[in-house]
Amino acid sequence: MLEEDDALWGEFAAESEEHLDTIEALLASGAAPAAEQVNTLFRAFHSLKGMSDALGASGMKHVAHAAEDILGQARGGKLAVDATVAGALLAAVDGLRRQREAVLAAKRDLPAEPALLAQLQRIA
Repeated sequence: MLEEDDALWGEFAAESEEHLDTIEALLASGAAPAAEQVNTLFRAFHSLKGMSDALGASGMKHVAHAAEDILGQARGGKLAVDATVAGALLAAVDGLRRQREAVLAAKRDLPAEPALLAQLQRIA
């Protein structure tokens, strides 16, 4: 993990919060997202995965990747983003927020929650 690059940490803090807020806003409405919204969700999780990987936050990377896999299935028409899927993705957001806070506070990785990963992987 990069410990001394304050600019990178600041960028991670701002951008990760923005992506998490975007995901949450799109899913919180309760309505099934349209195709463009599914693409936006996919890109947000993809960005979180890449940013987490760049900082060595593998716990966050694994959760974001699992969520991205679900949305990849949705983009391909193999999975509908129904209430169950949206609930799992919102649980991923909650888990990512907890991990993000730990990463920012201690500049260290917090492992992915096994139950959350299992929930996401069952759907994908």
